[in-house]
Amino acid sequence: MAVDAVNRLRMGLWVCVLLVMFFGLAAPLQASPIGARFESTLGGGAVPEILKQYGGEHVLPISQRLWTEEVFRRLVEVAEREDVEYTLTVLNSSELNAFAVPGGYIFITRGLVNAIGRDEARLAAVLGHEIAHIEKKHGLNAVLRQMGLTVLLEVGAMALDFASADLIRLASTTLLQLITLGWGREAEYEADLIGQDLAVRAGFDSIGAVSLLDGLMNLDSEDLPMKLFRTHPDTKDRRVRLEANLASYWSEPAAVEEPHMLERLNGGRNLAPARRNDPRRRYQVMLPEEGTGLLLIDEQAGQTLIWLDGSLIKDFAWSPQGQHLAVIVDTGSHDQVWVCDRWGYVKKQVVAGTQRITYVSWSPEGQQLALHVAEPDSHGILLTHLAADVLVPVGGGLGSEYSIWLDNGLFFISKESWYHTAAPEVRPVTISNPVPQVLQRQRILSPTVVKEENTIRLTRPSLTMP
Repeated sequence: MAVDAVNRLRMGLWVCVLLVMFFGLAAPLQASPIGARFESTLGGGAVPEILKQYGGEHVLPISQRLWTEEVFRRLVEVAEREDVEYTLTVLNSSELNAFAVPGGYIFITRGLVNAIGRDEARLAAVLGHEIAHIEKKHGLNAVLRQMGLTVLLEVGAMALDFASADLIRLASTTLLQLITLGWGREAEYEADLIGQDLAVRAGFDSIGAVSLLDGLMNLDSEDLPMKLFRTHPDTKDRRVRLEANLASYWSEPAAVEEPHMLERLNGGRNLAPARRNDPRRRYQVMLPEEGTGLLLIDEQAGQTLIWLDGSLIKDFAWSPQGQHLAVIVDTGSHDQVWVCDRWGYVKKQVVAGTQRITYVSWSPEGQQLALHVAEPDSHGILLTHLAADVLVPVGGGLGSEYSIWLDNGLFFISKESWYHTAAPEVRPVTISNPVPQVLQRQRILSPTVVKEENTIRLTRPSLTMP
């Protein structure tokens, strides 16, 4: 479009602004908020071209589709904008990508859906990030800035609902160009944190955003399209911000005063050595009187084993389900926590800087560990997660050498007093009316048997329903 045509559009828009300023207050406001009609028209106009570029819409298998829609529904339920009707479309592309356009249109590729699998925390992180872009109007603002119409951000968006068809077409073209470029680095930072908050309020684990970025960084470069996060901030920088934000979801430690709870906690403290017992009753694990490693008696196989031979072990604890064994290892310069599977293979190593690790305790679901760390003049509590390498301070500055997890959070002792801290509840995704897999019918090849005197002949198979 020629420069003079663009100038005419801008002049026409200014006329609209003046008309609204003089006459708009006299007219009754419609049900849709100011500017919402233009935003919806802008995004809706881009949908056909997006579907064309990404191979159309992909229909997920029904069980996966119901699960994905439930994650999306819970996120939309806690979104704040009431003038937007959110929709989710899975694009038929193997790329690992997701994006949002003005008007509430959220897109995710089947490649990214498949890469996420059934990890609901990661899916909530992706969709929450894109919903955050809509909540803060990042796409709409980017289009207006690109068109040189930032004055509307200051005067008000009322005039947008009176925009001409030429202006809408120009805005739609600009939008399609910006989709592959992103809405700007600051917008991405903001969407990261708001999306993480949306996921938590919807009942998903806040670790999802961090583990998602970890998964993307671990992928080979050839598995990622060139335009994926091309203009996004550095992934490591985004991860640092999201990890630092994890502590904000934990409550400030509060003193426990209820007598019944204190009795329960003190009783649990007396049973602390039981955390060394294998919940599945197969292994007897003990620290050797001399030497290194862990001494195991495999009662099922009738064997005596040495795990982690050559490593100086200070303490260990089984996860509640017996899937993992957390071991405190003295490496000389500092302590580490090694998480082993039931065959003694190290699956994860946690380093808490140069601090000594004095005690570890497992969360009830066996996915988090509380590490009690000590410096020469202080003690503290750090949380780590099996899904990501994070260290989250949760002790509120209180020193502690012992903790116990219950269903409602983490309890720890500081100066002979019990304290409690907790993160928001994580609710698993449930489908109210799941479709049984056995009802999904598939066509099979069924040949026909023909008897001719003393011979048997098979005809060409035909497609039949079982």
